[in-house]
Amino acid sequence: MLDQLGVSRVLERHMMHDWVKVSRAAGEEVLDPDTGVLAPAAPLVVYEGRAGLYPQQEKIRSRGRTGARVEEVRAGYKLILPLAAPELEDLDTVLVVRSVDEQARGRTYEVTTLGEVSSFPVIRTVWLEQHNRRTDG
Repeated sequence: MLDQLGVSRVLERHMMHDWVKVSRAAGEEVLDPDTGVLAPAAPLVVYEGRAGLYPQQEKIRSRGRTGARVEEVRAGYKLILPLAAPELEDLDTVLVVRSVDEQARGRTYEVTTLGEVSSFPVIRTVWLEQHNRRTDG
């Protein structure tokens, strides 16, 4: 019989080399005492820890204007998280804090769909779209 916790630990150790910070819009506005203006509240950090970021292209087949089949390839990313990570929501923002890939550091991504579920969960998986690249060079 497979040891669920053992499989999870192996995957964390061998596939989650990055460190991410996931934040969520707080949704409420707060009064800035200096200006007297309502401003968006600071985002809520919902997870900070190990993760694995992997590119994932998907082919989408649809009918074009002429009725012919059209294939479109969309670039996306898959983020894997430890099983203990909280559930992420659509529009959460993922910041890559540390990564083996130097070019990934500082990039932000947006969660585009709810996490996948399984009868034998060993990791958490969510789908991302790149939001922006860091601007500090």
